[in-house]
Parts: sequence; C-alpha cells; structure tokens
Amino acid sequence: MRVRKLIFTAFLALICCFPFAAWAAETGTAPLPENARVVDGHMTSAMKDGKPLDRLIAYTQESPAFYAAGTLLSAPPHTKIRFSWFFATDNRHITDVELNTENHGSDIFVYSTLNNGGDPWPKGAFRVEIFVNDRSDPDQIIDFEVE
Repeated sequence: MRVRKLIFTAFLALICCFPFAAWAAETGTAPLPENARVVDGHMTSAMKDGKPLDRLIAYTQESPAFYAAGTLLSAPPHTKIRFSWFFATDNRHITDVELNTENHGSDIFVYSTLNNGGDPWPKGAFRVEIFVNDRSDPDQIIDFEVE
C-alpha cells in the first residue's frame, strides 16, 4: 500500500509540472528550444541598427544584395538559424547560411544576405527558407522576384 502511495504521489507531481512548463514557455520566463520559432519572415532592402529597413517583394537585376529577415521568438541563447536560398525558377539550391544567436537569445531580428558579386541577378522567382536548429521543416518560407 505504501508503494502505491509513493507511485501515485510521484505521478501526481509529474502531472503538475507539465502545466507549469507550458506556462513558463508561453510567458517567456523559461524559453524551451522546441518552442523557438521565426515569425514575420520578409525581404528588405537593408538592415539598419539591427532592424529591417522596409519590406520588399521584388528586386531589380542590379540590386547589390538580397536581405531576408525574421523575428526569432522563445529561443534560448546559442540557437542555430539556417537560411536556405533557392532560385525557384530552376528549382536550384544556391547556398545555406548558418548563424548562431550567441548570447542574444530571443525576441530579436535574424537575417541573412546574399550577393551576386556585382553581376546582374537572373530574372525570375527566388525563395528563402528559414530553419531553427536542426528542424526538417522551415519556420518561414519567403518568396520574392527579380524583375
């Protein structure tokens, strides 16, 4: 009988911890890596003081660089972010850019740039996929054009 009470008490304590962990993750008091996410992904013409300058849906062939940005939420320090760049017109992967938030943690802008070495960009559709840590599905997919 005593063993059953001990098991029941341990089970009850475990059940009580789950709502607290969810509350802590939701309120940001204890970010959990699995809740880290990137939201509001978009293209911009530049970053200024760590923030996107504007929002774009298209670039010209002469644009010096592409900038993809998003807001990282509920992330602990040293969260990994990967930007995968594609020329969607040919379904061609261009490159991956990986970064680490170091000690910056959460609720910050994350961004990546892509340049073409001064050459004109090909006209067509492009895509950027933003991944948090080693997830297989992107948090954000940003489509844009070169006109």
